[in-house]
Amino acid sequence: MRLSVVPLLSFAVFRPANAHYLFGRLILDGKWTKTWEYIREVSPAEGMSQDLALVAPNTNPYSPDLRCGRNASVSWSPVKAATIRAGDTVGFAAGEPMLQGDRRPWMYHPGYASAWLSKSPTDDLNSYTGDGDWFKILIVTGRTERSLDFTHPDMALYDKLKAVWGTYRADSWNFTIPRATPPGKYLLRFEHIFPNKVDAQFYVNCAHVDIVNDRDDVGNPGPVVKIPGVYKQGQPDVYFSTYDFDFNITTFVPPEPAVWSG
Repeated sequence: MRLSVVPLLSFAVFRPANAHYLFGRLILDGKWTKTWEYIREVSPAEGMSQDLALVAPNTNPYSPDLRCGRNASVSWSPVKAATIRAGDTVGFAAGEPMLQGDRRPWMYHPGYASAWLSKSPTDDLNSYTGDGDWFKILIVTGRTERSLDFTHPDMALYDKLKAVWGTYRADSWNFTIPRATPPGKYLLRFEHIFPNKVDAQFYVNCAHVDIVNDRDDVGNPGPVVKIPGVYKQGQPDVYFSTYDFDFNITTFVPPEPAVWSG
């Protein structure tokens, strides 16, 4: 994962637009692929400036856009399917496109990340809308060994309330496809949530993957959920303030479902 350290002193804290991102690049064999090469392209939001429109988040937990991003429930642009062996490491990168003027793309907001899989009922991933079952294979809340090192001198100016989150200002995140994942064609979804009491922000994108597994003991993934349907407006583990001084990341329990480890 690219975790290069950059000075925060000159960061545009006075620009409220410096807060949006997307995950248009899949990481395979430790390398960042091209934008939209394996990930469904999203469409710009209406009524916004050109640079902001594409990276604007979803704030409606009941929208089909919660699956794979804005107007990406059906793949309307050519997308490759990445062949991945169960047990291998993959990742998503907050690469270009990004807001004009940003020094680099990254997960600017505090919050938690997750990865999900949904098996297509057909071999044609382009036509699969993601209306089937989803299961979670990753959750990241607090800091891990992959989190940015804020003890570096160039990272001295940081927000303590934000830095407790593991993904804060990371530009990518890698994870493992469970070894017992049944073979087949899947949508691989990455989600980053910026909690907010009124309008929590959901940053989501989906990759096309073909999971290979020749093991005899493949698992039965679960629990499964539908998206949308996994979140409700106002639920306390999504709609809360990350700036509350009483918030304790060590006792925070992320939304269901539980992670299937395979």
